[in-house]
Amino acid sequence: MVLLLQNHQIRGLMDISEYIDAVEAGYRQYGNGIGAAFPRENLWIKGDRADSHRGGHLPAGSKASFKFKGALLPGLGGAGLNAYTAGLPTGLETLLFLFDTDTGALAAVMEVLYFDWLKTAAVSALAARYLAPPDSSTLALFGAGRHARSQLYALTEVAEIKRVQAYSRDAGKRRAFCQRMSGELKIDVIPVDSPAAALADADIVTTITTSPEPVFAGASLPDKPLHINAMGAHYPWVREADEYTVVNSRVFVDEMQQGWAEEGEIIMPLEAGVIDQSHVVGDLGALAAGSIPARERDTRWTLFLSGGTGIEDIAVARRLYDKAIARGIGTEFQFNQPYEYEL
Repeated sequence: MVLLLQNHQIRGLMDISEYIDAVEAGYRQYGNGIGAAFPRENLWIKGDRADSHRGGHLPAGSKASFKFKGALLPGLGGAGLNAYTAGLPTGLETLLFLFDTDTGALAAVMEVLYFDWLKTAAVSALAARYLAPPDSSTLALFGAGRHARSQLYALTEVAEIKRVQAYSRDAGKRRAFCQRMSGELKIDVIPVDSPAAALADADIVTTITTSPEPVFAGASLPDKPLHINAMGAHYPWVREADEYTVVNSRVFVDEMQQGWAEEGEIIMPLEAGVIDQSHVVGDLGALAAGSIPARERDTRWTLFLSGGTGIEDIAVARRLYDKAIARGIGTEFQFNQPYEYEL
């Protein structure tokens, strides 16, 4: 039997701390060489860009895309593929096919949008767990959408955040977001009117926007140890962090092959001859496996770049599947009905 899990059924199966644990387990498997990953592929749908498409990330002559990424994590019992469309009238349409690596059977077909919301935040939190300065308490947050909300929940799981300085381009949305999050998290979430104000005395910086251009000037970063999570951009021609930030940081990515294929923050300065590939210290798998050092004593700035990988998709999906089976949640249906090879 195959389990169908829809977004509304996935809600509540795991809390944010369990998402962080699942993501860590997946990257540790990958970093230890037990798993494998297939980097995201973008197949561009030719045509005129629609006004409804936001983010500015389409290449010239394309109106939308079909994307897929996958991973094999046999130590966790799962393998699969996440396939989705972006930019078409239905918006983001994304499904994951989870296979059991012990039996080879298709275990589940899952809607992804809900768990991706929490999984993305868990990745950011995991990077901060390894890379943020000890006793980090002030967060600069760029973005005020639904992903910014989950980012705050996840980061407060790994750091004693006491103050958030939030900036987004829409002042009204920014104020409403800060009021809501202050009430939910019982910490000071303060709207600020400039990127520089958001960065003042920050220990952690998180960008989770649709901007194709840097959202702050690296020269405005405080001259002290801090960690930056750049989570919103993942195409070679866009970036949320500028060249100054990249050059002056120890840089990590979610997965090396995918990072060099799609992270504009490192691709642009590489092509300009400002950095070489050795400037990227390693990926989240190596951090989770303990094969590279995280924050070193003399480290000032660390920068983590992420666009999302199949590793975290499959690690989270397998754990959600196990939770759903244990609770009797989801709809079962059956493939492999008896048949004969007859014309």
